[in-house]
Amino acid sequence: MPKTSKAPTVTPTTAIAVSDVRKTFHLRHTHSLKETVVALTRRKKLSSSFDALRGVDFTIEQGESVALLGFNGSGKSTMLKMISGVLRPDGGTVRTRGRIAGLIEVGAGFHPDLSGRENVYLNAAILGMTKEETDARFDEIVEFSEIKKFIDTEVKHYSSGMFLRLAFSVAIHTEVDILLVDEILSVGDEPFQRKCLARIRELQEQGTTLVVVSHDLDMVADLCDRGILLGNGEVLHDGPAKETVEQLRSLYDVPNDHPFGHEMTWVTLNGISMGRDNEDGTRRFAPKEPVTREELAVFLHRLSGSPEVADLPKRSPFADLSDEHAHYEAVVWTAGQGLVTSVEAGDERRFDPEGSISRAELAVILTRLAGVEDELAAPEASAFDDLPADHPQAPHIAWMADHDITQGYEIPDGTYEFRPDELVLREQMAVFLYRYAHLDEAS
Repeated sequence: MPKTSKAPTVTPTTAIAVSDVRKTFHLRHTHSLKETVVALTRRKKLSSSFDALRGVDFTIEQGESVALLGFNGSGKSTMLKMISGVLRPDGGTVRTRGRIAGLIEVGAGFHPDLSGRENVYLNAAILGMTKEETDARFDEIVEFSEIKKFIDTEVKHYSSGMFLRLAFSVAIHTEVDILLVDEILSVGDEPFQRKCLARIRELQEQGTTLVVVSHDLDMVADLCDRGILLGNGEVLHDGPAKETVEQLRSLYDVPNDHPFGHEMTWVTLNGISMGRDNEDGTRRFAPKEPVTREELAVFLHRLSGSPEVADLPKRSPFADLSDEHAHYEAVVWTAGQGLVTSVEAGDERRFDPEGSISRAELAVILTRLAGVEDELAAPEASAFDDLPADHPQAPHIAWMADHDITQGYEIPDGTYEFRPDELVLREQMAVFLYRYAHLDEAS
């Protein structure tokens, strides 16, 4: 699976090079002198800062079609405006090669008191076209926009759809090397959208570089070859568009400001997490739901590189798990490694795939995965107020605490609890696995 790029490599065919780009916006919390005085009196903040982009790196080659994806507030539109030159970065560089046309806002560059005809020439000039070039393409621009009847009407009387038609028509009839599109296709009606997409495909065939921002994931997955997923102003994933869309859909219920959003995103984008299907066809991470034993087996198997089982039993060793189960190999591997033990039920050996895992059990599992269980010794004192030093899993839990893998609970009375018998939630599992996978970096 493609990983996040660390440093952009610029080649003679690079169309866009974004290097360590950072952008911070300052948000005012008062809007009048009275509000400011009251805020000062109450010692409240007058403003705060928001990091829209934090060290973004990537390159786009000539002729590539790339979708910038992410949830609201992830930095997509800000990044597009950086590329277009509408905004300047606070740090880092954005370099482009060739003429750029940007459809970033409906009607941007149009003057409301001018007619459609006059705005065609104005907008074309902004995009770098000469008057002679605009004269040669004027009829084609108007015909494509389908508003010939209103071309001499002041654009302040246009609907948003008419704005779109004219703005898009001007942009795609400009001799451009890079075309930027931000959600603008969602404004037009369906026939016009199809017409626009057909025209964009023509430009793609001609070698135009395309960068698209849109929440229409099916459209961008079909239109673009590559997807760059942004979150909290950072590049989270860079790979094939369809793959990136699938990963994004698995994170629908993980907001940008979730305290464990980074960890849940990491396990998802690295192919470790199993998303859960919704009835409407979308997927979710389900942060607050307990991890099932089946899911844990898959997580551990994928975290370990999905090793093959040399002698995979043709018949399931578990009475409640078919050998045709989708994750049969992962379950057999984890059981063979002693990571997830079976559940004895009389003469039957059961795996209990829908069962849950306690936090104490997970501590044992991770020490076994790390190969340190035999080296553990009982701690002299427990790091948690609800866990005595002679607890059966105290050595395993102490190892997790010493390596900053565990996530404890801070209680208002000043105590700190591990809660060994509580079930492990999927968001907690993401934190544990992320920290476990980064042990070498932490040390």
